[in-house]
Amino acid sequence: MDIPYTVTSRPDTGLYNAKIGIWLFLASEVMLFGGLFSAYIFLRVGADYPWPVWDLDVTLGFWNTVFLIASSVTVVMAWASIKLRKYTQYKLCMLATIACAAIFMVNKSIEYSKKFQHYSVKLTDGTILTGHLPHGYQVKFENVDALEIAIIGSNKAVDADPVDHVLTSVVGDVPKFKFPSGVEQELNAATFGELRKTARAAAYAKMQDERKKMIESAEKAVAAATTDFAKYEAARKLTIAKNYHSIPDTKVKLIPASPLKIAAKPSQFFGYTATSITFVDGTTATGKLVDDKMTLEVDGVDTRAVAQSDKSLAFDHRYLGEAWQKAFVANRDHHIADFEKKYPTRDKAKSATLQKESLFYKLNSATPPAEGAAHGDKHGAEAHAPADAHGHEAHHPTVVIEKKDITFFSNFTPKLNTYYAIYFTLTGLHGLHVVAGAGVLAYFLFFNGRMLREDPEHLANRVEVGGLFWHFVDLVWIFLFPLLYLL
Repeated sequence: MDIPYTVTSRPDTGLYNAKIGIWLFLASEVMLFGGLFSAYIFLRVGADYPWPVWDLDVTLGFWNTVFLIASSVTVVMAWASIKLRKYTQYKLCMLATIACAAIFMVNKSIEYSKKFQHYSVKLTDGTILTGHLPHGYQVKFENVDALEIAIIGSNKAVDADPVDHVLTSVVGDVPKFKFPSGVEQELNAATFGELRKTARAAAYAKMQDERKKMIESAEKAVAAATTDFAKYEAARKLTIAKNYHSIPDTKVKLIPASPLKIAAKPSQFFGYTATSITFVDGTTATGKLVDDKMTLEVDGVDTRAVAQSDKSLAFDHRYLGEAWQKAFVANRDHHIADFEKKYPTRDKAKSATLQKESLFYKLNSATPPAEGAAHGDKHGAEAHAPADAHGHEAHHPTVVIEKKDITFFSNFTPKLNTYYAIYFTLTGLHGLHVVAGAGVLAYFLFFNGRMLREDPEHLANRVEVGGLFWHFVDLVWIFLFPLLYLL
C-alpha cells in the first residue's frame, strides 16, 4: 500500500505529509530549547557566585560554528543536486555534511574531556584553586586489620559487596581472610556469596523465631483481654505479629591474614576518620589514616569570594608562598589601574570582567615572574619548581593541600555549579541532536540507493525534511555559542 502525499503536495495545505510533520516536530523542539534557554537566564541572574565568563575554549567553539554553518550549506546543495539529478554531487555534499557533523562531535568530545580532567578546589577561606590532579586523589590507609560488613536481610538501597568495592582499592596483593567460621580463605565472589547465603539463612531463622514468640505473646494477650480496648489492642498486636517478616541485618567481620594497604578514590567511599573508612557498599575497614592530602597542579587562583584577596590561603607558605602572592598583587593592581584609566566614572565592583581579570589569577609557569621570584618565600619552594614523572619541568606550580583546608572539590562537571549543570545539559542535548541528524542523513546516503535510482523525487523530499531538522540544530548552536562562550 502506498502512503499518499509523500511526493506530491496535499490539496488542503500545499505541503507533502513529511514536511507538515517536521514543522510540527520543530515547534515542539523550539519549546524544549526555549525552556532550557530560559532556565539558563534565570540561573545566571540568580547565581550566588561569580558566573563563569570566558571559561570555555572560544577558538574550539568558533570552529565548531564554522563547521555547522558549512554543513547547513552542503545539505542544501545535496537537496538541490537531487532536484537537478546530479547524483555524484549529491553524494559528495551529503558526505561533506556528515563529515562536518563528525568533526563537530570530535571537537565537543575534546572539550568535554578537558572539563573532566580539570578540577576546582574550594578552600576554607573561599579561595578557589583550579588545576589538574597529576596522580588523581586518593585517601590512603595502612595497617587495615579488619573489614566489618553489614549483610542486609530485607531489601535496601545498599548491599555489601566488598569484592567489587573494597578489594579494588587494595594496594598490592590481596591476602586471605579469616571468615566467621574460622576458616582462612580467599575473598572472592564465590566465597562471599556463600557467606552471604549462610548469613541470610541464619537471619531468616532468627526472624522466624522472633515472629513465633511475638505470635505466642499476642495470642496470650488476646486470651487474657477482658475489656473492649484490651481486646482491640491484643488483636492489633496479633495481626502485626503474623505479618512480621523483617529479616534483620547481619554484621560479620573478616580478618586479613596480613594488614592491608588501601588507596581509595572519593567515588569509592562515603566517609572516613583517622581510624576507619566506610565504602559505598557499607563495608568499614579499620586501620590507620596515612594520607588524605591533595596534590594539585595549580593553573589558577580565584579570590573573588575572599574579603582580602592578597591574604588568600592560597598564598600561605605551605602552598604557593609569598612570591606568587606578590605576582598576584602586581597583576591585580595593574588591571585595576588600567580600568580606572579607561573608565574613570564606572564602578569597579560592578564590572564582572574587571573582577575576573584582577582577582582570578592565571598561573602560566611553574615559577613566579622574575621580580616576585627574587623575594620568594623559601617555605613555598615545593610549589615553585616541580617536575613531572619524567623529570621534565612542569608548566604549573604543584601544591600539596591538607584536607582540613578543603571544603569542596570537583572537576568541571555538573557537580561543580549551576553554570556547568546547564552547560552540559544544553550542549549535551544539542550534541544528541547532531548525532541523530547526522545519522538520519547518513541513512539517506548509504541505504536509500534504490530510491535514488527509482524515485529520486521522493528521496529529495526526505533530504529536504532531514535538512530542515539540520538547519534547526545549527540554529540552536548559533544561539548557544555566544550565550555560553562569549557573554
